[in-house]
Amino acid sequence: MRLPGSFRQTLANFALPIAFAWVAVASFHALYAPVDPTVFAPKAHSFGAIRMRLKLPGTWGGIDEPILICGKPGKASLVYIKLFYHAKAKVGIEFWGFRAFESPEFDLPAQDAQIELACSIPALYPAAGDPEWQAMSAAAETHLLRNYIIAVDGVVRLSGQVDYGQDPHMPVYLGVNPLGGSFVSNEFTGKILSASQKH
Repeated sequence: MRLPGSFRQTLANFALPIAFAWVAVASFHALYAPVDPTVFAPKAHSFGAIRMRLKLPGTWGGIDEPILICGKPGKASLVYIKLFYHAKAKVGIEFWGFRAFESPEFDLPAQDAQIELACSIPALYPAAGDPEWQAMSAAAETHLLRNYIIAVDGVVRLSGQVDYGQDPHMPVYLGVNPLGGSFVSNEFTGKILSASQKH
């Protein structure tokens, strides 16, 4: 079937330039836009504490919002933040099937502040004795595999010992909770601006 001349003219003058512009913009965005930090898959030989830059939502509700989730359904470590009125918050961690720990309430710079959160939990490290530890001492390995630390803007807000074994290199999710659990909600209502993992 042959298209009418006026339709072909409209297609050439209007629709095709828009389609080309859309493809160009999409390609540029794919090349230069920041990577979505919620898709945080550790490389085969990566391990260590995770540091994140968060933009708080400016709202509050006392809900346990996910910051870092590591593991699988039924066996996961779920780090969360709970925001309160007058720029206050708590951080916590749930070890699924074991128990949860929560910090005392602390002040934030502002309700919608940008904060830096650093998290070291056993699930972010190799198994004991694994060659990936390289030259680290056995005592240091044991300490990292049996302790959790959550710091906000360089201040440790929650830390302690835990005996909760997880396989190394499990999936890690930032700002979302696709696994479930007892009480941590589905998503962080602010933004995760950046994330990095350091040995």
